[in-house]
Amino acid sequence: MLSEEITADELALESIASLFAVDEQNNLFVFRDSLKKWKPKVDNEPEAKRFLNSIIRSKVNQHIAKLLREADPFFSKLLDKVNYQIKKKSFKKIHYLGCAYIVPDDSEEICGKIIPERDFNQLPIKFFKYSENFINDLFQYLKEETNFAAAIPLNLLIFKLKDTDSSCFTISESTSEQIEERDIDSVVEIAIKRALEKLNDTYLQKSKLRNDELSVFQKTLIDIAFDLKNGGVNPGLHKYFLLNHGNLTYEEYKLRYQNILEYLFKLLKHYIAEELDR
Repeated sequence: MLSEEITADELALESIASLFAVDEQNNLFVFRDSLKKWKPKVDNEPEAKRFLNSIIRSKVNQHIAKLLREADPFFSKLLDKVNYQIKKKSFKKIHYLGCAYIVPDDSEEICGKIIPERDFNQLPIKFFKYSENFINDLFQYLKEETNFAAAIPLNLLIFKLKDTDSSCFTISESTSEQIEERDIDSVVEIAIKRALEKLNDTYLQKSKLRNDELSVFQKTLIDIAFDLKNGGVNPGLHKYFLLNHGNLTYEEYKLRYQNILEYLFKLLKHYIAEELDR
């Protein structure tokens, strides 16, 4: 998810930077406006800490969700589908310790032990088939068959759906002659083809790349797309390129190929998102 140039500390600062924006009078208006809306009124130190923790947690969650959407078009598509279900079924989202959880509509807080990531990933696969009632089914299983609270970690759910249910991305494409189903593999193949065509037109045809270099980019893009489809991309894109090039230093990569690969990766994500929206 992180780019090659950003550290975890920088990401943390980036997440909350907007909180410290000031107006013409040099006031921290984000804090000021949020404080006015906060209930109960902040009139002691414990309540002030609770307010600060809440607003910082919210900003971090928003920023992480934004990065995940930008980094992974499949994640973005699934998040939209799950958010639609949450709204349609009147479920709630509660933030706890920096994570967003889906809870039943009658819940005001998470009561009980939260399911850890390892246990969540070991839940029966049948509960991660996207359907009209799959969230309700998960709630029921957590209540009746486990010792955990009926609270579903949102991001973990998205990744689990992505890993186990490719039908989430099945697209019906109709023409006057036929109706065909395009699954996630064909979406990725089309996106790769479009990105490589762009690379060919922009760089190879203008003699900015050689054929052997184009071949390295092609292999690299296929590797990146495979990981994107199956869980997530390595934060260091250069690792994919160096693996396929075989005789290149990192400094040489940065000097000649980094900008091209980052551009190609953005194109790939853009084309995947376009295909998913068709």
